[in-house]
Amino acid sequence: SQGMIETARTNATRVADSLEPSIEAGRDVVVIEPSDLAAFRREYERLLPADRAENLAENSYEIMEYVYGLLGNGADTAVLEGGADVAYHSHCQQRTLGADAYTEEVLSKLDYDVVTSDVECCGMAGSFGYKSEYYELSMEVGDTLREQFEGETDRTLVASGASCHEQLGSLFPRESVHPIELVAPR
Repeated sequence: SQGMIETARTNATRVADSLEPSIEAGRDVVVIEPSDLAAFRREYERLLPADRAENLAENSYEIMEYVYGLLGNGADTAVLEGGADVAYHSHCQQRTLGADAYTEEVLSKLDYDVVTSDVECCGMAGSFGYKSEYYELSMEVGDTLREQFEGETDRTLVASGASCHEQLGSLFPRESVHPIELVAPR
């Protein structure tokens, strides 16, 4: 988004170089940040040779997508926490990948009572809200999310992305947690 294509290409190559030995050893790549998964599945195809980009995209998962797969393959839910009231906001890139549905499904399987935001973006928009010249606009966009969750004071705030956590921290007087911190606090 900053026009630094060669830097992005160099970084993508370094990431692929680091992860390919693990993939070749039969391991999956599991990421916590939805933006990483979006890069692997959508951006790297423009930065890496097709076979390398495809290999990384096909073997990478957002963490709640991975948990969903584990549960679908018979993993024991007893090792996970459940049953709380939460207000959940998925990361915008997680939504574009359809990966937000995995988080919602895992929370549902674990008997969480979930109020899910219908706000497309918390206002942070990746790195946008970190820039001083856009901070106020970021907060204005975030007002929609704040208004939606305003009455949910008894619910734990849950957000999937680091930038969303930052924005929720500015919008609300209480902390938010990542979904994996909620279901697997140990």
